Amino acid sequence: MNGTEIIDVVYGEGWDFGRGVVLGPIGAEAAAARDAAGEPYAVVLRQADSLGAIVAHVDWSHHYLGIWVSDPHGRRFMEVDLRRLTADRLFLTSRRGWAYPDERSPEFAADAGRVTIELRPDGRGTQIVEPQGDRGGSRHTTADVPEEQRWFPVPEFGQWKALFAPLGSDRAPGCELREVARTGESGGPNWRAPRGMRPRHLNELFTAGARFSTDRHEYTVWDPIPAGTLRLSSGRLVARDPTYGECEQDAGFTVTVAPGDYPVQLASAGYTAEYEGRTLILDEYTAARVLVSARPAVRWELALLPGQDERLLRDGEFYGFGVDAGTGAFADASTAADLGRRFWDGQVSGVLTEDDHGIAVVDDAATGTNLIAYPSGRGDGAYPVWIGRDTDGEVACFVADMLILSGAELLPRGAGEGRSAK
Repeated sequence: MNGTEIIDVVYGEGWDFGRGVVLGPIGAEAAAARDAAGEPYAVVLRQADSLGAIVAHVDWSHHYLGIWVSDPHGRRFMEVDLRRLTADRLFLTSRRGWAYPDERSPEFAADAGRVTIELRPDGRGTQIVEPQGDRGGSRHTTADVPEEQRWFPVPEFGQWKALFAPLGSDRAPGCELREVARTGESGGPNWRAPRGMRPRHLNELFTAGARFSTDRHEYTVWDPIPAGTLRLSSGRLVARDPTYGECEQDAGFTVTVAPGDYPVQLASAGYTAEYEGRTLILDEYTAARVLVSARPAVRWELALLPGQDERLLRDGEFYGFGVDAGTGAFADASTAADLGRRFWDGQVSGVLTEDDHGIAVVDDAATGTNLIAYPSGRGDGAYPVWIGRDTDGEVACFVADMLILSGAELLPRGAGEGRSAK
């Protein structure tokens, strides 16, 4: 291209890609104030009257900078996800690209080829190539992305040429950015920063008589089931599948408690079902918890292992422990791996004793620790552990959520309800 490429810069709540319209336009001064306060806003870079645009969604309160790029037809063909992990540096968590077969293909067409790169700060990464898009076939390889292409400086407000670097573009030296007057239409943001899974109704899972509604059943919570006393000699809790060998969960959670003995409870809820003309009451185990104190939990946070960073999570994601044997367990970090092996040996030999609820305890007389195993809800999967804190910010409990009722609606308690266990 001859001459300097002129790119207009506008600010707003968001950008309508299909119509090429700024939603909720705001001025540069207001956008700068939002940037400084960590409030969300969008910045749009485009050539005048073009549907092609580079749109940055900025929300520093959630450590997020997301960039979308659209072509002259208004179709998005690249997405970049960056997280602000230090005051002055952004980490590239992912970059996705779509290759449309022709100009008539709609945005995100099923047969549009895709290439996705997913990266982690520890240096690991994966590249996923899907030449046929949703129509099958993919290749997974290690992402060969050098360190300097994983980390980028946090752009100062107004210095938007910095957005080209994470896109792999070299357009910055040959273009000129100019801020233009606010234009567009009223409206709120059409985006939000990705957020990891949030806990729901964890106290109610252990409150007898609480009622939940799903698209299939209405559940009533029974009394918590005592599952024994967990002895934590180091105060560092491990949640894991007890049949695994040594695993990363054995490091234990970064939030610790005082060494001591703590009650463990299993949550269950029942629902009615019709079978061959009979009405049955069926139970499901919905969560397990370690009670650290008798004080109620009033706020929750995700339990993390060393090296895990909640700021990297995408919508609905969580860090949790995997299960392949339908069983979860709590143990102290000092002996979790060894007691897990003994649990497995006991299962294989048939000498392991479980109660009517599938709860089993493995003791270690030498260290005074133990492992308490329990059924993991509906079986295999991955499950988060949440830390409940009391009004003083002290740890009140750890809850392993089996995710059976995490998406359910909590119902009001009516007259005649509140019965305890069956």
